[in-house]
Amino acid sequence: MDVETWKALWKIIFIVASAMFYVVVAVVAFKGFGDVTQMIRNMSAGQGASESAAEAKSG
Repeated sequence: MDVETWKALWKIIFIVASAMFYVVVAVVAFKGFGDVTQMIRNMSAGQGASESAAEAKSG
């Protein structure tokens, strides 16, 4: 393989890896947002962290 082929191949690999990284970041952010929303709901319902943790383990 010549140099230009390697450059093109690594450019594609880099773009795919970058896209996968941002997908992972988006998924983690989405799940974290859901966790924060649930925590705020529990706090507004008057449930403390220990009660919600026990509920999560049993549920």
